[in-house]
Amino acid sequence: MGRTGAVELAHMTSPEAAAALARAEVVLIPVGATEQHGPHLTLETDTAIAHRLAVLLARRLYPRAIVVPPVPFGISHHHLGFAGTLTLAPETFIAIVLDLVRSLKHHGIRRFFIIDGHAGNQGALEVLMTKLRFELGVQAAYLFYFTLASDVIEQGVCSPRWGHACEVETSIALALEPGLVRREALASGELRPHGMPFVDPWQAHHLSVPQAFEEITANGALGDARQASEEFGQAIVERVIERAQAFLEAFLRQPV
Repeated sequence: MGRTGAVELAHMTSPEAAAALARAEVVLIPVGATEQHGPHLTLETDTAIAHRLAVLLARRLYPRAIVVPPVPFGISHHHLGFAGTLTLAPETFIAIVLDLVRSLKHHGIRRFFIIDGHAGNQGALEVLMTKLRFELGVQAAYLFYFTLASDVIEQGVCSPRWGHACEVETSIALALEPGLVRREALASGELRPHGMPFVDPWQAHHLSVPQAFEEITANGALGDARQASEEFGQAIVERVIERAQAFLEAFLRQPV
């Protein structure tokens, strides 16, 4: 007999998976990255955060949601200047997620919710959403947790340029997976000056130009991770889960 309340496909036997998939109305797919996060966060940070958020959300929706194993590689070319970073081409990333969805569609699933832990995946995810809906014929949506809890983040962030290995991401790591954090190495970002106008994405008026992360910060971090706290991270997590659950309750009422 399967474990009551199990939501992770990887932890099930095949007969348990058959029963869970028969009940499930949506599959959650965490996607992340294996990339540098400054001197104080491990390379798995984006993947681990996405995975933990997916599990928390699936537990709220049990037995209507199942979590598949996370995709641990993302689009991280801009971090390759720092040791340990691995990257996929955007086309590869899209192909991997498409194949996962095809497999799950074979098992009867028609709704998919992707939980993204890495900002660099967002462009590919926008393309992927179109492919899933209009080429593969399934219902799909995705979240990037920074945008879903932007109000909470704005209240607690203390740096003008944040978003990677900063007080926000480090706080979320402390709340969800403290082992990701090297507390003795917490550091602020060693930011470099901009060489061109209108390339700072933290400014209201900017354009888009690809930049390697070592051109932005000498130590791979933004913000000030020394200001991170578990309490701030928990407030962000709670807002993300609350809003994602509200969305999914409505999403599951939509016709397939």
